[in-house]
Amino acid sequence: MIEHLLSDKLAFSFSFPPTKPSLGLSWKRGSCGSKHAVLDPPLLCLPPRLALLKKSGEEDWKNRLIRKQEYGKATSGLHIQEVEQSLKKEEGGFTDDNAISNLLWRVTESRESQMTIEERKHLITVREEAWKTKGRGAANDSTQFTVAGRMVKKGLASPTAITPVSSPLCSKSRGTTPVSKPLEDIEARPDMQLESDLKLDRLETFLRKLNNKVAGMQETVLTVTGKSVKEVMKLDDDETFAKFYRSVDHSIPRSPVELEEDFDVIFDPYAPKLTSSVAEHKRSVRPKRRVQASKNPLKLLAARDDLLQEYTEQRLNVAFMESKRMKVEKMSANSNFSEVTLAGLASRENFSSISLRSVNLMEQNSNNSAVPYKKLMLLQIKGRRHVQTRLVEPRASSLNSGDCFLLLSPQYCFLWVGEFSNVIEKAKASELATLIQTKRELGCRATYIQTIEEGINTHTHAAKDFWKLLGGQTSYQSAGDPKEDELYETAIIETNCVYRLTDDKLVPDDGYWGKIPKCSLLQSKEVLVFDFGSEVYVWHGKEVTLAQRKIAFQLAKHLWNGTFDYENCDINPLDPGECNPLIPRKGQGRPDWAIFGRVTEHNETILFKEKFLDWTELKRPTEKNSGEVVQQKDDPRADTKPYDVARMVAVPQMAASTILDGVNVGRGYGLVEGDDRRQFEIATVSVDVWHILEFDYSRLPRQSIGQFHEGDAYVVKWKYMASTAVGSRQKGEHPVRVAGKEKCVYFFWQGRHSTVSEKGTSALMTVELDEERGAQVQVLQGKEPPCFLQCFQGGMVVHSGRREEEEENAQSDWRLYCVRGEVPMEGNLLEVACHCSSLRSRTSMVVLNVNKALIYLWHGCKAQGHTKEVGRTAANKIKEQCPLEAGLHSSSNVTIHECDEGSEPLGFWDALGRRDRKAYDCMLQDPGSFNFAPRLFILSSSSGDFSATEFVYPARAPSAVSSMPFLQEDLYSAPQPALFLVDNHHEVYLWQGWWPAENKITGSARIRWASDRKSAMETVLQYCRGKNLKRPPPKSYLIHAGLEPLTFTNMFPSWEHREDIAEITEMDTEVSNQITLVEDVLAKLCKTIYPLADLLARPLPEGVDPLKLEIYLTDEDFEFALDMTRDEFNALPTWKQVNVKKAKGLF
Repeated sequence: MIEHLLSDKLAFSFSFPPTKPSLGLSWKRGSCGSKHAVLDPPLLCLPPRLALLKKSGEEDWKNRLIRKQEYGKATSGLHIQEVEQSLKKEEGGFTDDNAISNLLWRVTESRESQMTIEERKHLITVREEAWKTKGRGAANDSTQFTVAGRMVKKGLASPTAITPVSSPLCSKSRGTTPVSKPLEDIEARPDMQLESDLKLDRLETFLRKLNNKVAGMQETVLTVTGKSVKEVMKLDDDETFAKFYRSVDHSIPRSPVELEEDFDVIFDPYAPKLTSSVAEHKRSVRPKRRVQASKNPLKLLAARDDLLQEYTEQRLNVAFMESKRMKVEKMSANSNFSEVTLAGLASRENFSSISLRSVNLMEQNSNNSAVPYKKLMLLQIKGRRHVQTRLVEPRASSLNSGDCFLLLSPQYCFLWVGEFSNVIEKAKASELATLIQTKRELGCRATYIQTIEEGINTHTHAAKDFWKLLGGQTSYQSAGDPKEDELYETAIIETNCVYRLTDDKLVPDDGYWGKIPKCSLLQSKEVLVFDFGSEVYVWHGKEVTLAQRKIAFQLAKHLWNGTFDYENCDINPLDPGECNPLIPRKGQGRPDWAIFGRVTEHNETILFKEKFLDWTELKRPTEKNSGEVVQQKDDPRADTKPYDVARMVAVPQMAASTILDGVNVGRGYGLVEGDDRRQFEIATVSVDVWHILEFDYSRLPRQSIGQFHEGDAYVVKWKYMASTAVGSRQKGEHPVRVAGKEKCVYFFWQGRHSTVSEKGTSALMTVELDEERGAQVQVLQGKEPPCFLQCFQGGMVVHSGRREEEEENAQSDWRLYCVRGEVPMEGNLLEVACHCSSLRSRTSMVVLNVNKALIYLWHGCKAQGHTKEVGRTAANKIKEQCPLEAGLHSSSNVTIHECDEGSEPLGFWDALGRRDRKAYDCMLQDPGSFNFAPRLFILSSSSGDFSATEFVYPARAPSAVSSMPFLQEDLYSAPQPALFLVDNHHEVYLWQGWWPAENKITGSARIRWASDRKSAMETVLQYCRGKNLKRPPPKSYLIHAGLEPLTFTNMFPSWEHREDIAEITEMDTEVSNQITLVEDVLAKLCKTIYPLADLLARPLPEGVDPLKLEIYLTDEDFEFALDMTRDEFNALPTWKQVNVKKAKGLF
């Protein structure tokens, strides 16, 4: 049966001729060339047959496959040789690479069934190489415009450098390892000399001082505040015990009882008893017990000598801490200040004896003892995937032609661009330079970036400063192999070391050792130490304690001064170019030019951020509108357009009002219309004032309410009643007040000369005093709203100096006050210098003689009627109150004399020294009418488009003319340089500010400033023409800060000449004290042709665009300067135009 099944199964490939007996298995070749196994069934049993059949099945398919491969190679090899020979014969190359492809694919299709995978790969490689070397691929971008291609053209690299190869990262040897980790963690030991941070020690001392002295600082340590000895309740005496407890017979002897028998015998004598020898033995060896007589437990307790009858009670500062906490919580409920800041504001330190040191703004100043930058730094930007920015030694030999470098100092920012640096390095270097210069990072305060391109402008004046900072121009390295950028990235990253502070010791972070760090490392409660070779940083989060900061600094300093070892690394981060043999791979201590810095959360430097893989702040924002960007690049000098004067000419008619708690209180009195068109009446209930004095406050007496000093800060509490007006009361027929809702508001008034600490404390004290949780409003001197002014019913007086200096102020017999305001109950007085130059013809003045209690109420010849009435109300208030702040007493009998300009009594001039009408802008001879209010606009393009914003007087009255609504501080406190349009009706002024001494008008800032000035002048001229179309336009004048004429300064209540500003302004050669017409200056700015010598000189003429100096040349000067015509120059690409201008000094 088995033989039958086996023969049926193998009938496909084997035959069994019965006529030829044989032993074993023989092979015969048939007619078709195949072999048949001939088996002699009678002579072999089943197991040998199975073994032979299995062997035949394994070898037969191999023989067939070998014959097929030999046949395929013989045929396809001939075709491949034909293709290669045909390619070699064509020396000039194919004119069409399609011919090669067609030939190769024909061979492939015809022999596809016989070709192996290796043969197909060989054909593809032949075709690819033919396209690159003989076809159009020979001129592709990979060989023409890459760094390797440019180096091949210069003969600095072999042609094989441009052949596409695998990434250098793949071909890099894998035998290298990251920098070796320390054998043990870095921790403080007694034998270590740790260097402490002096600034952190001072901070710790300061905080401890605040904690001990400041009442508002929360104390966090429990301490014992008192001790007292307390007695424990004594036990009652014997008499008390006898009354409470029953009597006991004490006749029974209390001697110890000796028991000879067992308890079982005593209590149960009838129980069976063990009589064995063992039991008897146990009874005989049992020890005798001495049972004490029982006693009263309380008496036993009283008889003990080891129990204390008294204890020591300790009182802790828990209640004191809780009260402090509640006070701090109350002060900081509506404040964004931290606890330490609140404690500092609440401290009572005397800073008057502290002298501030003089600081040069161009120098590096920081409270950080380990500043994370140096005065001179050379940064190397190198790489291709993740470009690395590393600090290298600031010397000329550190440069090379294949990378970009940034040279930074407090005054300079140089960008060195190597001839063979790749585009990624150039873009990164340009981005870093812009961030450093604009944000003043790394101690660099350069006003512009100076770019030095190797081979183009390495011998200019700027290049001389560059080489001077590097110690002189010497030879430097040439560009390396084109493949080294990626190798450098991998090698330099492997030298990164990251430590984490754990249990007061530095532990290597295994996850980021020898890798690029990520932002997820930086947590607020972590302290990390980053060792980048030439840069070591101690980073700590904002929630780290001061003790952790100190120990981390000390351990990191130990690491900094300790041994470094980079022998196992491919690169030495201290000398990546191997240009200084004095810097070994293994040594002790870092070089002097290296950085040891301490950085805190949210205060990292740009150099520190560059080491991270995913620091989002450095990512460029996506440009949404690429068309606009292209347009800006095409026309970088697009001038701003003047503002639409039609929007400026119309006078705003808005009534003054104040919103308190979402309700419009109008001017603070009378009927006010709400949002729902219903009317309600505002009436004052009470007014209280507190004086802020050196982080403290004191309540002013009733007679001092309304008396302010410009050097102080005050808190004013205004309680008012808001009652609804209904029925006939709306028509004024019913004057009886109906009970309404009482509300409260707190104003914190800040004088113009008050200190920063007083301003901050006034805001904090407002929160503390606000028990009613009402509105809180900041009020600046000169910007008081009507609801604030009406609290004093026309009796508000702002004195010069400070309240503590009243005795010194009282030494002067005469005082002069300027009247401000248009409504009598909102009027106020401002003390000015008692001199003729302080008089103003458009307002009233109050002259007070303290000793004689005499008041001269002087009215200017152009003063309005309502202004005179305000002055009368203010003078009467002084007469009624006799304030001590003005030098008067309650018993003073004040006399008021009223006079007009031009008819003053003799006693009036005694106060002012002498009669001098020329000291002020006297208008007695001016026939014009002055029933107009001056207007003030600030002109700026800071928002992008050039615009004009009008300053509005907060206490303006719709039906009255504001003669002097503005102050000098409105001009001088604006960000400088500033441009203001001042409309005095008869003439218009363009006031031009000053450029701060630490900033120079260079580069893009100069272009913006010139463009803004031009737009401002055009706006002023158009404003003059648009004021009144029926009359000739008024004259417009350009005036400069510090050199203002008398007609301009007399538009303000008071004016203080700034000599320091005048010196800065006079440094400009074109500025003079003479009044200049705006149209004349604008004509100079619009000049289009300049001589070549003027454009080569520095500084450039005013209004000239430094980026397009060639457009100001005549055709003859153009050809002479650039050695080409304008058409030839315009035909060049933009980058070539720039290079030509740089070479000729016109850029």
